[in-house]
Amino acid sequence: MKHMPLRWFILILMILNAALYVWRDGVLQSWGFAPSSVREPERKQQQIQPENILITRKTS
Repeated sequence: MKHMPLRWFILILMILNAALYVWRDGVLQSWGFAPSSVREPERKQQQIQPENILITRKTS
């Protein structure tokens, strides 16, 4: 009985952690609970011919 408050605290933290994972994964998106998208498609549109970039190794 001495450690009961600690067990409840750990249980609450685990439930909150699971809820945060479900929210971040987008499972609740159909209900309107989802994080805002952090993608920036306009960055790719600003690039000039990104398919022509060639990455090579420097030879010494």
